Amino acid sequence: MSKQAGVNDFFNDKRAQSAEVYKKTLEIHMPHMACALLLDVSGSMYGEAIGSLNKAIQQFKEQVLSDPEARKRVDIAIITFGSEVQMISDFVPVTEMPTPRLKADGRTEMARGIQLAIDLVNERTELYQRIGTPFYKPWIFMITDGVATSSQQEMSDAAERIRLEEERAENGKCGLAFWALGTGDYDSSQLFSLTKRVVELKDQDFSIIFDWISKSLATISRSSVWQKPQLDDLPLGVRIARQDRAIDEGWY
Repeated sequence: MSKQAGVNDFFNDKRAQSAEVYKKTLEIHMPHMACALLLDVSGSMYGEAIGSLNKAIQQFKEQVLSDPEARKRVDIAIITFGSEVQMISDFVPVTEMPTPRLKADGRTEMARGIQLAIDLVNERTELYQRIGTPFYKPWIFMITDGVATSSQQEMSDAAERIRLEEERAENGKCGLAFWALGTGDYDSSQLFSLTKRVVELKDQDFSIIFDWISKSLATISRSSVWQKPQLDDLPLGVRIARQDRAIDEGWY
């Protein structure tokens, strides 16, 4: 079967929610970098925090689009978790990425958000494989300011799934990298139960971390698929978290 036939088969598959967008905008022969933004919109994010997050998302898109390689290679999905988990956008090229006005309310159903984000990443990876597109290790970048209200079993299941996906990535079998950023009254022990990639934001100016994410994606986009590029250091106001240190201790 020819590569073009494989592409057509995929686009005829009912699982392809955005087939027309893919046909028109996906640079099939270029390596692609998938990044799922997994965002806490629970009640604790109400007010200044959600306003900062909305502004940062808009700036993030502009920054990625300003890089000539990243704008052709980066694909973004947006998932939110509050009382409900919502797929704001399945993976689309960053040129098609929406910039929603998120609203904060309700509980923190983190575990279900993680499960959905992993599902979307795996579906995107399958797309790349089926149409013959090279791809970098996908990212899920989660941002939260509180404690999950998911059950202990749900959190354990999510943690195990992250572990398996990261293990696959380390063994060169697709997988993903899961990042967790905490701010405000977040629970560091809960995030460390999910991943070793835990960072924390001193204040709720989310533009700081989104600026770093955009630069990181641009750096990855300029590398080869099998290369492990050197990312920029974390910016002022963001640091690697430690379980034995409160978020308001030891800055500078």
